[in-house]
Amino acid sequence: MVVVFDLDDTLYPESAYVLSALQAVGELGEDRMGLTGFALALRRLFESGQRTKLFQTAIAELNRPAPTAEDLEALLAAYRNHRPARLDWHPDALGLVKALHARYPLAIISDGYMPTQRLKAEALGVDRWFTHVVFTEEFGRAFWKPSARAFESVMQTFPGENFVYIGDNLAKDFVAPRALGWNTIYVRRPDGIHKDALPPAHGAPRHKVSDLAEAASLFSAEAR
Repeated sequence: MVVVFDLDDTLYPESAYVLSALQAVGELGEDRMGLTGFALALRRLFESGQRTKLFQTAIAELNRPAPTAEDLEALLAAYRNHRPARLDWHPDALGLVKALHARYPLAIISDGYMPTQRLKAEALGVDRWFTHVVFTEEFGRAFWKPSARAFESVMQTFPGENFVYIGDNLAKDFVAPRALGWNTIYVRRPDGIHKDALPPAHGAPRHKVSDLAEAASLFSAEAR
């Protein structure tokens, strides 16, 4: 059996990366564009629940002219190329990964822009535990979940195995693995960015857990 994990909000709190990256963006905006208070405005907007047009909204709130396309590109590049000094795992996730590492091959399938996802993985040190990491962006934007492409590639890497996928986003994580006959485990993170997502038809997971310590019991019976 191969156990495959999502990355963001499954293994670590995604908001930790977002806030770290927004701080880097804010500092660039203050230095490059003279946007005093930009970092604080970005953080406030994100923590209030805004998820789109953060840069433009923060600049407007500071009563500054709209950013140029060149400025926006520079701010976006700062976000996507941000390299955090470290990211802290969810303790229950690290505990499960350590427990399973000696028993099964472990892999990751993760959506998201590059190089952001690779930098997150490096900050977490996933290479210590995972033998195979798939970033769906490397196949192209059309192959982000719920596309089956990344899941099929893992099956090709581990022929003849059974598979389990563990994720946190009901909207997209489980559609493809269910269609491919994988077992599926959903962990609901109370502070997760996708905690309120709903599953599409035929996309509900087989198991639901409140944390990954609870998921450990499913593997006592080989996660059948």
